[in-house]
Amino acid sequence: MCGIAGIVTSSKHAVGHVEALKRMTDRLTHRGPDGEGRKLFNRCLLGHRRLAIVDVETGRQPMTTHDDRVAVTFNGEIYGYQEIRTELSEYPFRTKSDTEVVLALYRQHGPGFVTSLPGMFAFAIWDDQEQELFCARDRFGEKPLYYAIGRNGEFIFSSEIKGILASGLVEPVLDRNAVERYLQRQCVAADQSIYSNINAVPPAHYVRYQNGVVEVRRYWVLPKIEGDIDAGEAVEQFRILLLKSVQRQLVADVPVGVFLSGGLDSSTICLLASQLNSSLKSFSFDFEGDHSEVVHARAVAKAYGLQHAELTAQCANIGEQLWRMQEVYDEPFADSSNIPTYMLCGEARQHMKVVLTGDGGDELFGGYQWYKPLLWMEKEGRVGLLRWIAARMISRLCGLAHLPGAVARELRITGLGYGRRYSSILGAHSGQMSMFDPRDLELLGIGGGRSIHASHTTDASASMDDVLRFDAKDYMPADILTKIDRASMAHGLELRAPFLDVEFASFCLSLPYRLKISTSEDKIILRQAYSAQWPESIRARSKQGFGAPLARWFRHPSINELEQSILRDPAAPIFKILSYHGTQQMLLRSNLMQRWTLLVLAVWLAQKSSVHNIASV
Repeated sequence: MCGIAGIVTSSKHAVGHVEALKRMTDRLTHRGPDGEGRKLFNRCLLGHRRLAIVDVETGRQPMTTHDDRVAVTFNGEIYGYQEIRTELSEYPFRTKSDTEVVLALYRQHGPGFVTSLPGMFAFAIWDDQEQELFCARDRFGEKPLYYAIGRNGEFIFSSEIKGILASGLVEPVLDRNAVERYLQRQCVAADQSIYSNINAVPPAHYVRYQNGVVEVRRYWVLPKIEGDIDAGEAVEQFRILLLKSVQRQLVADVPVGVFLSGGLDSSTICLLASQLNSSLKSFSFDFEGDHSEVVHARAVAKAYGLQHAELTAQCANIGEQLWRMQEVYDEPFADSSNIPTYMLCGEARQHMKVVLTGDGGDELFGGYQWYKPLLWMEKEGRVGLLRWIAARMISRLCGLAHLPGAVARELRITGLGYGRRYSSILGAHSGQMSMFDPRDLELLGIGGGRSIHASHTTDASASMDDVLRFDAKDYMPADILTKIDRASMAHGLELRAPFLDVEFASFCLSLPYRLKISTSEDKIILRQAYSAQWPESIRARSKQGFGAPLARWFRHPSINELEQSILRDPAAPIFKILSYHGTQQMLLRSNLMQRWTLLVLAVWLAQKSSVHNIASV
């Protein structure tokens, strides 16, 4: 895994931007602590920070073709690149790296090669003969890529926003629509950035830049649902493709470990990886003395004969850690599990460079608890949904179940005028996922921008298949994959997600939801495929999540101090965007997650306003 950056100038004076590129790659050192490289053309500079994992000795970048016409700076992994290489026998390879396979594919097929490229990636290719830059991002958005136009017309790109800002060629302009989206979903969308003049390359898209013209195109779409597939055949194909994915992702020139929570997804990855690697090392994480996951992980590790390590961490100053997160993520990001994830990655990096994870399973197999009320809605309409909510409330009052945050939001929105949206299951899901509803946003003084509800409120034909696909396209890249990329790469740790192998994930996305979830069971196909090989202690487990103790954090003096200084003070930067009086009213009636979302935005604005003169549109 690596960090990439580059600048294309409007005239043949790229040499004048060498220092700007150096500043950019320096800001990406955490993504590639093993080395750096730069390639200079008349109009283009490419930069690279390297985390050496495959072809450690000769895989340095930027890498060029033998005639020096084409160069690439690449971040990611091309799984199964060895097989692809055998199909390119006429290309004069000089290394054993997957990066050179990307170069060879470009020379043989042109930009169209990206449509069949497997793996997780973000890369930029400069073709000096065509005077064109070609950039692309992987299908699900595992690897990030941003671009902007500089003050002198330069095209600037980087793995992270901080790299673009380090160039000194872009003055950031805050995008109020992106802030509104953040308040609704706790993160910025995968196809935008928090700044209106810095763009995210959307997942499954490429960008071509030539003669001052930027072209952005989609190169891949989610596969269609195959409704008539036989359940038994589906389970068999599921097993074949997942084993193939894990086998490919274990390939590295450094040791590979596995994160093990004791949940169904990570346990399955450990099961398959242990069959392929008898010396596999697994890691579980005890965050601030919460032993709930460790016990289950220990049982799985014992069952599969893993070399298991239990990592621990205490967050002594949560306020200081929250401030640090704004530097790591570049944008406001309020999924509070990012803090324990960041600390886990820091601990794991002391042992490994590469770790497999179970990320993506909840979206592909229907693992989230918020799907249950939607299933009842699809089955029996709004009456079924209300019956489910009533049952959950009774269960909670009887002390028989923990009410998850997603269900709490569901209860909240049913009392705030969302009933009309329940004519559409996607509308219900959109409301279900929103931290602040339109009336909340109006109170905060930021409503009226692009609504994330509008396009989902009237599509009565939508089904649970559409909900799962929506989360794979929207929630997963914007929240889950952003979280793990920044948390891991801040420590120079590469995370790999076998569930997101394009062949396996495409197969799962083509399956009808009836093979994944029902009103009584989640992850049906995963359970049918592997439950016989799981330890008894985890077979009945449902989604627990990697949460954070918000109630305890809000009692911490460091958080109280932050709230007073940047969320209660009328002169704080956040109140250049939000209404002070409206925010104070909201804080009086907010739940912990809403309060955290506002606090993260306040901390982010306080930090960035002290560094950049952020204009607002």
